[in-house]
Amino acid sequence: MPEYTISTESGSDWPDIPPGDLSSYLLPKSLQCEIVDDRDALVFRVGKTTVSVSWELAGTWYVDVEGSESSESADLIAAEIAQQLGDTTGEQAVHYKVTD
Repeated sequence: MPEYTISTESGSDWPDIPPGDLSSYLLPKSLQCEIVDDRDALVFRVGKTTVSVSWELAGTWYVDVEGSESSESADLIAAEIAQQLGDTTGEQAVHYKVTD
């Protein structure tokens, strides 16, 4: 299962995102997503793929993608989450693949 981290390009911390509203900051806009949980972590489904996005380390979001059709489709989901987070917060986001 692919895992990713998302941080700011500058290395600064992310602006506070209120719990219970994570989907408005993190949910990919171009995908048909079904929200499973939107409290302390965002969990959503894209088809048969389950994606979990949570705040793990200082200045870092963690993305776990389970059941993706391919490594490339998981990469695209993580890239879109990073883009959405950056667009919403006004920060430049960078994402890194941790495992495959």
